[in-house]
Amino acid sequence: MPMIRPFGPLALCAVLVACAHAADETAMVPAAIAPLSPGNPHRGAISDIETAGGKETNPVLASQIADADFKAALRSALLLSGALSASGRYVLSAEIEDITQPLFGVDMQVGLTVRYRLQDRAGKTRWERRIVTRHTARLGEAFLGTERLRYANEGAARENIAAFLRALGAEARAGGVAGVS
Repeated sequence: MPMIRPFGPLALCAVLVACAHAADETAMVPAAIAPLSPGNPHRGAISDIETAGGKETNPVLASQIADADFKAALRSALLLSGALSASGRYVLSAEIEDITQPLFGVDMQVGLTVRYRLQDRAGKTRWERRIVTRHTARLGEAFLGTERLRYANEGAARENIAAFLRALGAEARAGGVAGVS
């Protein structure tokens, strides 16, 4: 038993260092967003945002994207694009339908599928898109796998929000591969 005791603090340190952290809302906002043009029908059209499908991060398990963080990132991006306004006529519903994450790996690639809907006050869907994005965080970005997974989550969300803004007609840029269907 005396030989095991020195490893206890080392094991505890390893667990604490490798704890998963939630995706950071500011890291999910695209790097470059140009305002919607004055003639764009989506300028000032969104008054509220609803999100669903996100998950809270359990520090013992894998990093996740929480609804509140995704909503905050969307709010920031929509403000920068000029689409968000208190007098808007639509409610944006953004539902995370799927998130694919590796269990382990050198390079961590996350896939994110979000369904965006603009609904009028009567609840009728006026615009809808399903956007699928992927982002890979490489070993050089972070040594710890939990940190690379968080970076991949943030990148996939950033790409997804940028693709959504482009679908609305805004210019938004964030690295990675995005698909709109």
